[in-house]
Amino acid sequence: MKFGGKSLAEPEHLHAVARQVIRSKASGEDPVVVVSAMGDTTDHFLKLAYQITDHPGARELDMLLSVGERISIALLAMAINAEGPYEAVSLTGSQVGIITDTNHTQAKILEIRCGRIQQVLEKGYIPIIAGFQGVSTEKEITTLGRGGSDTTAVALAAALGAHQVRVMKDVDGIYTGDPREVPDARIIDKLAYDQMLEFSASGSKVLATDAVDLARHHNIEVAIASADTGAVGTIVTTGDFSGHGVQGLVAKRGLIAIKLARRSDLLSALADCRAAGLSISGLHSEATRPVMLTGGTTSESIRLVDHLLKTTDWGKRASKYKRLYARVSVIGSGLEPGGKHFTRLLTRLEEGHVLPRWYCCSPIRVSFCVPDGRVGDILCHLHSGLIEPEPGR
Repeated sequence: MKFGGKSLAEPEHLHAVARQVIRSKASGEDPVVVVSAMGDTTDHFLKLAYQITDHPGARELDMLLSVGERISIALLAMAINAEGPYEAVSLTGSQVGIITDTNHTQAKILEIRCGRIQQVLEKGYIPIIAGFQGVSTEKEITTLGRGGSDTTAVALAAALGAHQVRVMKDVDGIYTGDPREVPDARIIDKLAYDQMLEFSASGSKVLATDAVDLARHHNIEVAIASADTGAVGTIVTTGDFSGHGVQGLVAKRGLIAIKLARRSDLLSALADCRAAGLSISGLHSEATRPVMLTGGTTSESIRLVDHLLKTTDWGKRASKYKRLYARVSVIGSGLEPGGKHFTRLLTRLEEGHVLPRWYCCSPIRVSFCVPDGRVGDILCHLHSGLIEPEPGR
């Protein structure tokens, strides 16, 4: 069972999670619990670091950020012990033998030595394990990057021979569209690993991409459940869902488009963006000139982009588009150009007078860019024409 930071944000939330874990134990299961940092703890620590220096070292960042999960495991163990009748034991990533490579802030898990967890389980205790962290082959504290607690949970499940990872979220499952923007959005019962990878890579924040990839590799079923009720909404598993057509829509908003002056500038631009911590969401070309999609609407992303445009040779030659873009991704099956559902998509775009830019196509995903301000209307229009209605509606 993996619990995210929002489900642990307050003492009353911790007690609710404790009761869920106790119910699991009482039902005959042997729960192994992985937790994230409480609420916005990680963001708070990052903000503190950048108040101290504009260039915090990666090693010290890992030392700082790993504290958040240690707070969570101790408090949740206390909550379970207070509720009774079972006893919980809190364990850090290094204590349970999560061995990583030496890449600070973006480490990869190399091995998990499960002896300590097995000992705890054999005594009848409930292990509460810090997600997002491990210890490197050089005996340094490391963190796994955003979504690292999901990855921890799946890696532990694989190492322990578990059948399923239950990811407890503040959402009920994977929806066909963002329910805050698409009123008719509904939960998808089952998704194939490849389809879930596309959801994650396209901007869905429910499951980390690395976790989905790891689950696919080890054939670990991932159930996405409500942190409030424990009810499972979506199961990510093996299976052929090619007959289901379009499964869902995802939008990644607030993208900054930068057109480079020369093709030869691309490698330098990519390297500088990576060094600055800016992820590249898309690469395209326009009139033979490369176009990068990066950043987002956060003030930090905008500041970094503007800094690179002012201080680098390629940036001084480049031009930034005035409007922000959003990348809309349509995910399912039969979406290859010329396929049945691709044709339906094109027809729907024409009916909505949508002029998309920068297409990217595969049999299970079509992505394109539209002006950021139109995203809500476009998602609703596409959803009503592409997603099959729920049975009985």
